Amino acid sequence: MPQADAVGKNHIEFIKILGGPTWITIDGKDTSRQRAIVTLLHGNEPSGLKAIHQFILSGRKPETNLGIFVVSVNAALLHPYFSHRYLPGEADFNRCFKVKGFKESRESNQEILAGKISNTLKSYAPEAIIDTHNTSAHSDIFGVTVSSEKTVLQVAGLFSRKLVVLDQVLGTLIEQDLSCPIVTIEFGGFLDPKADKLAQNTLDKFIEASSLFRDEPKDIQLLERPLRLEINSTANLHYSSSVQDEADITIFNTIDQMNFSKIDANVSIGWTGNNGINDLTVRSKDGNCIAEELFHESEGFILTKIAMTIFMATTDAYIATNDCLMYLCPENSDVSA
Repeated sequence: MPQADAVGKNHIEFIKILGGPTWITIDGKDTSRQRAIVTLLHGNEPSGLKAIHQFILSGRKPETNLGIFVVSVNAALLHPYFSHRYLPGEADFNRCFKVKGFKESRESNQEILAGKISNTLKSYAPEAIIDTHNTSAHSDIFGVTVSSEKTVLQVAGLFSRKLVVLDQVLGTLIEQDLSCPIVTIEFGGFLDPKADKLAQNTLDKFIEASSLFRDEPKDIQLLERPLRLEINSTANLHYSSSVQDEADITIFNTIDQMNFSKIDANVSIGWTGNNGINDLTVRSKDGNCIAEELFHESEGFILTKIAMTIFMATTDAYIATNDCLMYLCPENSDVSA
């Protein structure tokens, strides 16, 4: 068993010892195969890190060789600990992976590190990769990927019966071609102790399973080709249980309780300001704005126009403004075409 002074008694001591982005390898019972886990891509999402630290501290041997990339250590160490998604002045790390369809860009420190992560994982040749995350609001555990192939479903089913299949180019780790299934797992809210427990239990299954691909895929709810509801960066966004007069958009502060719920047409998600719903944007895959096909305004309320399932709805105004308010899958699939 590793000594606590070597890896720390808890996850905070652990990242202090690491000091920066770190690649860790552990020999498995079967040294002919590898699996990999990427954790802490966002510095304020620690459930996966906590689970990894507990596994290392336990001294248990993984079934296969195990590679672990602990990424945004610097952001996590910025005081107060685990309060920053990324360092001030930098971009969202999970938008820095170069993928087909992205413009060649600045080669920032994050993009350089993203390239090193991809190259390291590719050289390691794992049979599967898990990317651990927490949501910024209340949510069930779910997976995110860019493929619904059988092997992806087999890996995702170890963690959840809900799987989001993206088809938009965002610059995420899961969009990398690393010759194996890559699944992001969102364990739930970053302050939810249940998320920590889920991370520990499910990652242990991934690490210790004799085979990831022996059993047929479980019955999984697929949410395919989701759309992103975004707000103009100049708009004044509030979350509240009552309308905010100075706000351009006010979203209900209980919106996260609708995550993974089917919402009927003419259900309100908040209130508008002087600009109506013009501050809201939804882009189809070909780049057209289709917000007015999905939402409308009536008596100052923002209402759904058609039935849809929403997920990753946040109550964090900073994340909503800099990323998106929520993802949604319209019941009418023609809308997202």
